[in-house]
Amino acid sequence: MNFTLPLAGTHVLLPPYEHCVPALERPDNDQVVADSQEWCRQGLSDLLPPEDLDTLLAERASLWTALVLPTAPYEFLVAAAQYTEYLSILDNALVDKDRLGSDPVYAAELKAAIDVLFDGKQVDTPANEELTVWFKPLHDCLSTLRGHLTAETWDGFHGEVERFLIGCVEEVDYRNSDTVYDFDAYLRMRRNSVGMGMYFALGEALAPPLEKETVDGSAYRARLLTYALDHIALSNDMFSFRAEADADDAVNAVATLILSEDLSVQAAFDRVGLEVQRNEMAFRRTLRETVAALGPDHAVSVYGGKVWHMMCGNVDWSFRTTRYNGERHQWDGRYPQVVQFREGSTLFTDKNYASLIAEGLV
Repeated sequence: MNFTLPLAGTHVLLPPYEHCVPALERPDNDQVVADSQEWCRQGLSDLLPPEDLDTLLAERASLWTALVLPTAPYEFLVAAAQYTEYLSILDNALVDKDRLGSDPVYAAELKAAIDVLFDGKQVDTPANEELTVWFKPLHDCLSTLRGHLTAETWDGFHGEVERFLIGCVEEVDYRNSDTVYDFDAYLRMRRNSVGMGMYFALGEALAPPLEKETVDGSAYRARLLTYALDHIALSNDMFSFRAEADADDAVNAVATLILSEDLSVQAAFDRVGLEVQRNEMAFRRTLRETVAALGPDHAVSVYGGKVWHMMCGNVDWSFRTTRYNGERHQWDGRYPQVVQFREGSTLFTDKNYASLIAEGLV
């Protein structure tokens, strides 16, 4: 459906994120970004015109990776950052109705061809010439990542890439239909397409091996990942809502509630924000239970701490990036709770809920 909701001038109260920000930040983050982006300028130049690549690199997806994997070894982190930059281009193409986003069959071909890479094979003759351009940089960064992962972790990573691409194909189908999902159906799709499971898999390489533990912690691990996944997916949807609405894209939790339940923008943000807060509290409660039951050195306890960094890093980056906040955005170190949507940008404000009431803005 067309989603042509006028947003310019609208003030929105975000949910509180005081437990998540600031995220743990490495002292060498700027170097991680510089090294990753140098590779991007060489390896991804065939995927985008130079000015579009500059715009994409300004979003600093590499910094997102450094914030969500802050304890990773440097070379591993840079390879993961390169992979994230690549995914940013792919994600844009899958959303763009003039590119991959208009053709679910082509998106499915892309998914099938990527599986070949995980079998350790070079893709010499993919389905068409454009796919060839997509594969060389992906092969390069996946080859580097593989050297840092065990066979089990690599297989888990592959499964999550498969899950991500299944979600992307479903999103392409959905975007080109006249259907409106209800919130639960939308969230089932979004859990796949957000792609966070890939980074949960990479995070396993930073924790002790689960298979060496004598006490089974798999039930705690599953609960932790369930809460973290929804926290990240729904947080992303709130921060990206304005940019996606400007692009007439309704594949978003906030837009889903506006369309399916006829909610106002703030009411939809409140609903999604409550889900984010519920998942954050459930994660923190479960992590305490995990440590109490298994001990602080158990693989699942250590891994839970890594996943918490992912949740926090995702939120922190969302305040900083031009991807969500517009090309003119300059992060000033603040994490405001009230933002104003403008045409092409999100403005950080000094307002609080009391001032919104006093000014008649809610």
